[in-house]
Amino acid sequence: MTDTTNLCMNCMGDTAGGEVCPNCGWNTHEPQMLHALPYGASLQGRYVVGRAQKSNGEGITYIGRDTVQNMTVEIREFFPQSFCRRGENGLAVEAAGGKETVFDNTLTTFLSYAREIAHMRDLSAIVPIFDIFEENGTGYTVSEWDESITLRYFVERSGGNLTWNAARQLFMPVLSALSNLHAAGISHLGISPESLKILQDGKMRLGDFYISSARRMETEIPPELPAGCAAIEQYSRNAPVGEETDVYGFAASLFFALTGELPKEAIHRREDSRLLIPTELAKALPPHVITALANALQVDPEKRTKTFERLRAELSAAPTVTSTIEQTASITKLPPLPKKKKEEEGLPGFVWLLISCAVTLVIMALIVWIWFQMQSPMGTIEDAGASSSSSATSSEESGSSANGEIDSSLQENSSSSIQEMMEVPNLVNEDYNQILERISASESPEFTVRLADRAFSTTVEEGRIISQEPASGGTMVRGSVIVVVVSQGAPTRELPRVAGLSLAEAAERVTAEGFVPVTEWQESDTVSSGNVIGYQDHEAGEQLSYGSQVVLVVSSGTEEESSSSLGFDFFWP
Repeated sequence: MTDTTNLCMNCMGDTAGGEVCPNCGWNTHEPQMLHALPYGASLQGRYVVGRAQKSNGEGITYIGRDTVQNMTVEIREFFPQSFCRRGENGLAVEAAGGKETVFDNTLTTFLSYAREIAHMRDLSAIVPIFDIFEENGTGYTVSEWDESITLRYFVERSGGNLTWNAARQLFMPVLSALSNLHAAGISHLGISPESLKILQDGKMRLGDFYISSARRMETEIPPELPAGCAAIEQYSRNAPVGEETDVYGFAASLFFALTGELPKEAIHRREDSRLLIPTELAKALPPHVITALANALQVDPEKRTKTFERLRAELSAAPTVTSTIEQTASITKLPPLPKKKKEEEGLPGFVWLLISCAVTLVIMALIVWIWFQMQSPMGTIEDAGASSSSSATSSEESGSSANGEIDSSLQENSSSSIQEMMEVPNLVNEDYNQILERISASESPEFTVRLADRAFSTTVEEGRIISQEPASGGTMVRGSVIVVVVSQGAPTRELPRVAGLSLAEAAERVTAEGFVPVTEWQESDTVSSGNVIGYQDHEAGEQLSYGSQVVLVVSSGTEEESSSSLGFDFFWP
C-alpha cells in the first residue's frame, strides 16, 4: 500500500512534507474545483482522489493514486451538474428533484458505455479503462494516467503544422483503432486536437470518451462539441450519428495537424463549405491526401466518406482520375448559336450540314481538352461533391486569393487503367526511419510505407523492420503502399546506471531504454540536491519488461537545504 501522508494532490508525487510540491511546483493550499470530491477522498478503499483536472456536462475527471498497484491513475466520476448535486457529506451524489429517472437512465448509459470501452483495452491507440464501479450513489471509471500533451500543443511546439509523413505516423494507428471501435458499435463523437494526446514515446492516443448525449446539442446534458471538429449532425438531437461522424472529427484533426488551422464550425459551413489552404502548404501536401480530406470533411453526411477503411484507402495511395459520364455531363453547356441573318437563310442544305459537323468536332475537341486537364488534380479543398469534373481547372482560372490562399475544388477519384508495375523491394531488417527519410527526400518515390504495428523481437534490432506486406520478390504497382511491422527490440531491458546523474540526464537515459521514469524525493547528506540517488526497489543492471515504470529516487539535499522544485520535462523522440 502507498503511504499517502505526503502525497501531492496535483501530480501524485511526494511533497516531502513541504507546502510546495518539489516535483510540480503545486501549492498544497490551492482549493479543489467547485462541486468536486475533496482532496484525499478514498474510493473502493483503494483509490485516492487528487485534484480535479476538468469537468463537463457528463462528469469530473481527477488525477488519482492506486494504492494497491502503487501507480497514478485517471478517475472519471459521473456527475451531470444539470440534474444532480453533491450531498452534505461532500461525497454522495444525489439527483435533483424530479430528475431521478433521467439521472438513473443516464448513469446506466455511462456505465454501459464504459464497459464497452473497457472491452477494447487491447487497442494501444486508445486510453484503456481497467476498473468500473458504483459508489457514493454514482459511477466511476479508472484509466491509465498518461504523461502526455495534447495534439494542439504538440503541433504548436512543432512550428505550427506537421508534414504529411510526420502526421501519418501519428494518425494511422488511431485510424485503425477507430475502425475497430466502430466494428464493435462504439462511437467517440469528440475527436479533436484536445482529445488526441501525444505520449512520451511519440505515439498518439485517443482519450476523453464521453456518452453520446454529452456530444450532441438539445439533450439533458450541456454538450461538449469541439469547435471545428463536430459534424453537422451533432447539432441536432434527432439526426443519426455514426462512423461518418467520427470520420469528420478525425479528418478535421488531421487537417489541423497539417495546416495549423481548424475548419470553420460545420454549422457555419452550410453556406460556404470551402476549406482554404495556404498555397505553400498545399504544394507540400500530396494531392490524394487533399482529396481524401475533402471527401471526409463534406458537410452533408450523405456525401461524406462513410468508413475509416475507405478513408485509410484514400490516404494510403495516390489515385488518378479518368473521365466518367457524370463528369462529361457536368461540362457547362455551350451558348445557343445566334439567330441567322436574312442573307444566310437561303444557304444550301449541304452547307448547313458542313457547319453542323464543324460544331460537333469543336465540342468533341473541347471535351477531350477538359479530360486531359483533369489528369493532374489540384491541391486545395472545396466541397468535393459540388462539381468534381471542373476541379482540375478551377484553380488556374481563379488564381490565388488576396491572402495567399488557393481557392480551387477537388475532383472525385477512380482508378487508372494504365499502371506501371515493379518488383516488391525487401525492407526486412532495414531501418524504418531511414526508409522514411529516403521516401521524403525523393520527388517521385517508388513506394510508400505504412506502419501497421510495433512488436518485440529478440532477433531484429529496435527500429528495424520485422515483416512487410506485400512480401518481397513479387510485383506491385509503382507508388503503392508497403505495410510494415517494426521491431521494438527485446521485450526485457537492462536498467541503466543513473546514480549521481542529474534528474534530466537520468530520465533521458531511462526513457531511451524504454522505461517510464517517475520521481520520489529524499533527503541525502552525500548526493547533491537535484541529482539521482538510485532506483527505488530496483538496481542498475536488473532486467525489466519494456515500458515498465521505474521510480528514480532524487536527492532534495540535506535537511537544512530548502526543498528543490526541480522536475523533468517530457523527452520526445
